[in-house]
Amino acid sequence: MGVGSVRATGVLLRPMDHRRWTPCAALTPFVEEYGLREDRLASVRIYNPLPARSDCFLQFYLADRYQVVTVADGTVHLAPQCVLVGPHTRRREDLIWTGHLKMFTIRFSAVGFRALFGIPAHVIRDYAGSAEAVLGDAALELEGRLAESCDAELGVVAERFLLKRLAQSRAATDGGIGARMVRMMRAQGGGAAVADVAARYGLSVRQVERMFQEQVGTTPKVFGRLERLKLAMGVGSADARPDWAGVAAAAGYFDQSHMVREFQALNGATPVEFAELGRRAREYRQTEGGAGDVAFVLSGGGDAAVA
Repeated sequence: MGVGSVRATGVLLRPMDHRRWTPCAALTPFVEEYGLREDRLASVRIYNPLPARSDCFLQFYLADRYQVVTVADGTVHLAPQCVLVGPHTRRREDLIWTGHLKMFTIRFSAVGFRALFGIPAHVIRDYAGSAEAVLGDAALELEGRLAESCDAELGVVAERFLLKRLAQSRAATDGGIGARMVRMMRAQGGGAAVADVAARYGLSVRQVERMFQEQVGTTPKVFGRLERLKLAMGVGSADARPDWAGVAAAAGYFDQSHMVREFQALNGATPVEFAELGRRAREYRQTEGGAGDVAFVLSGGGDAAVA
């Protein structure tokens, strides 16, 4: 699929409009999807807790911007007009949604950022800030083109920009083995031993670790922990009253205590606490905020709590 034929795969959700597009074949190894999300919340304010995660993306704000809460101290600031988010090895920022939100997102594959921009992925580990500060004029160029485009053209504009980056990249050709190692780890729910990954591809453990740091942004061990966390949260969210022992087993933890320790280390909350935050935020969103001003606030200990 070439430029100009980006395919929309999302459906219209009201009052939120969330559309997704798949990249062309040349970009598939590096870009997972493009997304356009729009929500009109007026004065409603929704606190959205963000987990530790392995993904990386660029997000452009075409209307109002998210308010970003620093979990450690509760301070709040506006997201940059164009934000670059790298893999997060712990929960660092949460979001407050309010106003007229309209965001276009480019979500990269695990090795896509480094391949397209030639910047070692560990540079943006635990980073969520100005894209311009990392990418320079390239971020401003794309931001300007998107701002001048109608919604239907956003995916095409992004494709043209990224295909140009791909043609200029010297790093795109050496990401294949990194992508295969990522697929191997994901196929085992993040539980593949680093020594097994190294043996599979005829590398030393140290070589695998360096490759992950360069291309993915974390060590393979941390990447595996983030993948298990993601799996556990996905399994846990499927049930209003999760069987957490069963969730731990399904996600590959030794036992429930192991999972609880990992949640606390990575998300700053137990599985029950973090699931409750997400559930309450969803309910608050569905009832358009009820009578409250903000769904959640930070407690003195740094965790989100019911206001």
